[in-house]
Amino acid sequence: CRSSRELWTILLGRSALREPAQIAAELNKHWQRLLEGLSYYKPPSTTSAEKIKADKDVAAPLKELGLRVSKFLGLDEEQSVQLLQSYLQEDYRGTRDSLKTVLQDERQSQALMLKLADYYYEERICILRCVLHLLTYFQDERHPYTAQYFQCVEKLDKELVPNYRKQFEALYKAEAPTWETHGNLMTERQVSRWFVQCLREQSMLLEVIFLYYAYFEMAPEELLAFAKMFKEQGFGTRQTNRHLVDESMDHLVDRIGYFSALILVEGMEIDSLHERALDDRTEEHKLANNQHIHQEMDNQLLQLGNVSHHAPVLLAWALLRHTINPEESASIIRRMGSTAIQLNVFQYLTKLLRSLSSGGKNCTASTACMCIYGLLSFVLTSLELHTLGNQQDIIDAACEVLAASSIPQLFWKTEPTAGLGIILDSVCGMFPHLLTPLLQLLQALVSDKSTAKKVYSFLDKMSFYIELYKHKPPDVISHEDGTLWRRQAPKLLYPLGLGQTNLRIPQGTVGQVMLDDRAYLVRWEYSYSSWTLFTCEIEMLLHVVSTADVIQHCQRVKPIIDLVHKVISTDVSIADCLLPITSRIYMLLQRLTTVISPPVDVIASCVNCLTVLAARMPAKVWTDLHHTGFLPFVANPLSSMNHMISAEGMNAGGYGNLLMSMEQPQGEYSVTISFLNLVTTLVRGQLGSTQSQGLVPCIVFVLKEMLPNYHKWRYNSHGVREKIGCLILQLIHAILNLCPEMDPRSSNAPSLQSLCIFSLANTEAGQAVINIMGIGVDTIDMVMASQSSSDESQGQGQLLIQTVKLAFSVTNNVIRLKPPASVVSPLEQALTQHGAHGNNLIAVLAKYIYHKHDPALPRLAIQLLKRLATV
Repeated sequence: CRSSRELWTILLGRSALREPAQIAAELNKHWQRLLEGLSYYKPPSTTSAEKIKADKDVAAPLKELGLRVSKFLGLDEEQSVQLLQSYLQEDYRGTRDSLKTVLQDERQSQALMLKLADYYYEERICILRCVLHLLTYFQDERHPYTAQYFQCVEKLDKELVPNYRKQFEALYKAEAPTWETHGNLMTERQVSRWFVQCLREQSMLLEVIFLYYAYFEMAPEELLAFAKMFKEQGFGTRQTNRHLVDESMDHLVDRIGYFSALILVEGMEIDSLHERALDDRTEEHKLANNQHIHQEMDNQLLQLGNVSHHAPVLLAWALLRHTINPEESASIIRRMGSTAIQLNVFQYLTKLLRSLSSGGKNCTASTACMCIYGLLSFVLTSLELHTLGNQQDIIDAACEVLAASSIPQLFWKTEPTAGLGIILDSVCGMFPHLLTPLLQLLQALVSDKSTAKKVYSFLDKMSFYIELYKHKPPDVISHEDGTLWRRQAPKLLYPLGLGQTNLRIPQGTVGQVMLDDRAYLVRWEYSYSSWTLFTCEIEMLLHVVSTADVIQHCQRVKPIIDLVHKVISTDVSIADCLLPITSRIYMLLQRLTTVISPPVDVIASCVNCLTVLAARMPAKVWTDLHHTGFLPFVANPLSSMNHMISAEGMNAGGYGNLLMSMEQPQGEYSVTISFLNLVTTLVRGQLGSTQSQGLVPCIVFVLKEMLPNYHKWRYNSHGVREKIGCLILQLIHAILNLCPEMDPRSSNAPSLQSLCIFSLANTEAGQAVINIMGIGVDTIDMVMASQSSSDESQGQGQLLIQTVKLAFSVTNNVIRLKPPASVVSPLEQALTQHGAHGNNLIAVLAKYIYHKHDPALPRLAIQLLKRLATV
């Protein structure tokens, strides 16, 4: 009998079984388990216990342990023995002889049982992962097993949701285990571990149900049943065991609430209602003529308290009632709608989508985006914008929705007067008086080359220019009782010097005037390109850089640079049209790094742009950047390796000073991350010998200042330290993989590659890489197990695995490439010495053969051990 994890590995195509027919055979054999879900695992029973006792094929010590496991986990006796056998086969790290010793020793048996509990919890999660995987790809023609998945989903069809819903109810009502019921191993810590698993399973069951309803229709009675259940359960907050919830579990409780809200909104089928409303066919919607459901749903939803998870449900239901029969219950509709707005429904939707996509792009997040896109579009089409609360909240939510790559294409096909087009129109009505809202929205609307071109053209042809005046200026005449102004003289829009780029509103231009809070908001009928306007904005920032206005002006320029970055990283051919902007970035970098408290976010955005350009024209970017003093540099050329490593006469450059004066004290590292990406791109761009020599100070800075110390810096956000470690290793890895021709040595100075090899073999940089390899397989397993997202291929665990793999690869390459020497290098010495108290590094490295998430990691570890065996 296969373990659930084996089945999951097979479905992912990571096993030896890769033929579609083999996948089909596995699904035919195991579909029943997927349908049963968590109820595949049965509670203990006397008949099962008798069977085990009578079984001659199982050794007595295993039976005994199996029965203890059954009590500890509350699991059927036969399944407990089966679990034990598959654990010993897949995960046990000893020999048969060592197992005998373990079974005879009480303390070791207990430790084994705790490991078994973790294995069992993972098995349960893997069943749900398999179903999520099927639902993700069974209609995706690009997937190799789509036909096999489709057949399996057809078998699961009718019973899957009722089964999973029962399991969800059972979990939130379950009584926590105690030592009286489950034995003395059930300590407080184990109870807490059980409860985290319970919450995680609840959120995954709901995730399966949500994905299911993205493909299949929810009957009106089912919608009502879900509404009742979620109300009773407080959208995740009313757990039987809520006394066990601590801060570390909040994200799981939130996730249960998010999926509860999404299932109800998805079940209302707002997008199909929207389509029918446009053709006056609302009576065809499944909820149209269903008085009973209407009243019941009204009753359920009116009893909801003020919890943020209720907001989208109330908004969607109010909208549905308003569309289907507005006269019938106007006061109820108003009450629900205004409650949703008071509960900050758009802020909530932003939070929900950010949380679901925090691990990276996945099917669940993009399905949620589609669901909320339908809701947002209909809300904006049906209701007046000014009644929906703070407009910035709506823009933020719209931007999160647009992160799903298919939605921007949908957007550009819709009418400008409907859906999200309304919000775009509204922010255009304030541009360029307010720059950020429009640029934030357009940045989100770039998802591929075609949408990048659309955004470029949209900004290239603007027909209105919005200005705010405190008082009426002398050079305009007003007409039509003051609602129209006409310019009597042309006006230069920026106070820049002669011969510089500028915009000029001609004489005779007409503007509509609106009174806005005792000021005049004027909409001039004037055509111009926003890209020229952006060039002027950057020029202005360069003018005011040494004055007090610099921070205020940076707030206008940052969204410009961010948009340019998004456009050129999506379609680099547009960079040619944006030369007036990109060529000024070098000057910006030079000026902004020298102001009193440099605006690090703007600087990081500038470096990000240069990284995109460097992928296309490395030599040009390097030359222009070299003159700015931003990168670490050296006054006199370096001749010898020792001279290089000592870093004598080197200057940390604008970046190095920023790192020490701003980033380390504040614990935020946006510039460091963009710096490492830029230098890696320049290295991969295979520059000529003089330019490579110019990069030496950058690499010395990384090897001497960053790699040995980055883990001791202060960090405000989780995961940044790991990200920086990974980027440093990526840079070194890129250098070690340069072909000799591409890393030329000029006559006297060492190459980048020999610099890295020498530094890692002989200085503390090497020890830093060893420390990363020393993280060990158990820590990686722990991080992988604690990820909240159902998708394993993303998140903190994946970053950690990637970093450890790079550390192995770099170490392998250093030992392989270093020149033969009579003495053993400090790096090899550190790798092979035996530590005290049995904390032997070789043993830690060898244990990576037990790593099961990425097959490349055990391979790299074995490769290194083979190398070390010859030292």
